Formats: sequence, structure tokens, C-alpha cells
Amino acid sequence: MAENQESFDRYLEKLALVCQAIDELHDGKKIMVFELNRENFVKIRTELKNVGDDKDQFKIDISGNEFIYLLNE
Repeated sequence: MAENQESFDRYLEKLALVCQAIDELHDGKKIMVFELNRENFVKIRTELKNVGDDKDQFKIDISGNEFIYLLNE
């Protein structure tokens, strides 16, 4: 379980680095969209709090940058 949390923490750190790079390129609101297969979508969704199992999309907001995840089916 701790290994999964560490892996997800690293994932969030990478998203934060993406935010930093995008913020240096452009001002204003940024939205990134990911269409994932079921395995990857469920893997990320299960690590998040307050995301229902019946949803086919969710978003993560990091410093005003939105990462939208869609189930590709």
C-alpha cells in the first residue's frame, strides 16, 4: 500500500513539474486532457479521494491548472 502511495506521489510531482513548465510558457488558465484506457484510468482514479466509481471522467487541479482524465471507451 505504501508503495502505491509513493508511486502516486511521484506521479503528482511530475504533474507539478508539467504545471511549472506550462506556466513559464503561457499566462492564464491551462487545461490538459488525457484519454486513458480502463486500466490506467482506474489506477489513477483509485488513488484519488472523492471520485466515485461510476464516473467516466474526473479532474485534478494543481495551482489553477486542470488535468482532465477521460475514460477512452
